[in-house]
Amino acid sequence: MTVAIVIVNFRTPDLVCACLDSLADERLDFSDFKVFVGDAQSQDGSVEAIVGHIQNNGYSWACCSDNGANNGFAAGNNILLERYVLAVSGFKYVHFLNPDTYIRRGAIRSLVKAFEELPAAGVVGSRLENPDGSPRSFGFRFPTPLREFFRGASISYLHRLWPWSTIAIQNLTDRRQVDWVSGASFMVARRVIDTVGLMDSRYFLYFEEVDYMFRIRAAGFEVWHEPNSCVVHIAGQSTGVRSGQMTVNPVSRHWLQSRWKFFSENYGVSRAILATILFLSGNLIYCVHRLVRLKTIENPPGLLRSYIRHGFSMPPARQAGP
Repeated sequence: MTVAIVIVNFRTPDLVCACLDSLADERLDFSDFKVFVGDAQSQDGSVEAIVGHIQNNGYSWACCSDNGANNGFAAGNNILLERYVLAVSGFKYVHFLNPDTYIRRGAIRSLVKAFEELPAAGVVGSRLENPDGSPRSFGFRFPTPLREFFRGASISYLHRLWPWSTIAIQNLTDRRQVDWVSGASFMVARRVIDTVGLMDSRYFLYFEEVDYMFRIRAAGFEVWHEPNSCVVHIAGQSTGVRSGQMTVNPVSRHWLQSRWKFFSENYGVSRAILATILFLSGNLIYCVHRLVRLKTIENPPGLLRSYIRHGFSMPPARQAGP
């Protein structure tokens, strides 16, 4: 097999089964892959449901096992790679796929084709869509301290004036090189894993793919977006955080701690502190701008308190699964 597809499930067995069904359609045109599903100790019958679906449909190209722990996206995928993939020399590519996705036909084949045409590529990511066909964000610039200011200010005029200030790259319709791609669907060349290693399992949620592609690009490989690989992402089903909730719920502790880890380890502690100061300064400008225009301030509740409480601490250490 050329491609190993790895999927980490946590209490979304129905979505995983639907994802497997979409992969079965892909095999009508491209069958050179095997799927490894790892359950992050859902304890809700997920393993039995997914194994039953695989057996009932004769999906001999897929398997499901218990990872033994829920230590997050990076650790869950690393377990699958170490258990099933890295010991097999035939796998040239690893496709990381979220459980709350299903692919459009040709998605896997298009990623492999991109690698064949881009000799310096280390990562190729898919175009992401909502179930209604509308586009999601899928190609990005790296977060930097200065971009944190613009993120905090959240004023569309500033983003139009300086398009480089946004992290999400808009209007991606062609194949092009980017800083990083969404973790919902991306393929990594095996030679990259042999050179750079696995994702950092100390990230529980968020920033794991950003950090991984930061390291991959630092090692001299390229990251590309491939528009012909289309994947539908059912937002937030695997993490429990859905689009639009960030202004309703407090900022996630996991997100803030992962953000601090990314900035402090890749830019240094002083620039990580600067990034937070710039974000909060930008957010102050945002609040004043909204008040002057007599508009509601749409910050998550307790924004400042959340950043002070969790924005300067690392993700807690977790015991590794078997």
